Amino acid sequence: MSLNKYVISTIVGVAISLSVFATFSLIDQVYAAKYPYKGQLSGDNEVPPVQTKATGEADFTKPANDTIKYRVNVTGLSNATMAHIHSGAQGKNGAPVVDLLNPSTSKDKDTAYGMIIRGNITSSSLTGALQGKTLDDLAAMMDSGEAYVNVHTADHKDGEIRGQINNEDKAKATSNSTVGFSTLTE
Repeated sequence: MSLNKYVISTIVGVAISLSVFATFSLIDQVYAAKYPYKGQLSGDNEVPPVQTKATGEADFTKPANDTIKYRVNVTGLSNATMAHIHSGAQGKNGAPVVDLLNPSTSKDKDTAYGMIIRGNITSSSLTGALQGKTLDDLAAMMDSGEAYVNVHTADHKDGEIRGQINNEDKAKATSNSTVGFSTLTE
């Protein structure tokens, strides 16, 4: 009888462990699919590099065909004057193609820990080389590694922190959408 209890306890324990593992694995997959495009921002990524303690992370998702949602979290930086998506490969500077922060119209605010910039990109948001183009063109730029996020300050007008936009899991994301973004709704 004691052996049967041991076997049953072991089976139940393994089943619970597998269930917990599967749940966390699913959560990780949903989060990765929700924000498959990311950029890690730092002064070292600027061209030329900038001495700063500021860092940040940018996340992009595509919940609808006509909108890209973004969130940029920045720490150690205050008084951002602008934030953009620029065209350009790593190590190269390029022109802005999307305005992410305009302090005169922005509802984003400095927080005790930094700044959170968030919003939506539509085809009418595209500027510069992408003006008049579609979100598919922006997605193609991101897929090819030719786009980066740049946050500008009064002290560093050309940019204080920068991060190349990368697809965290291109194969998974492109299987869900024709432009490489998740189609999950929020």
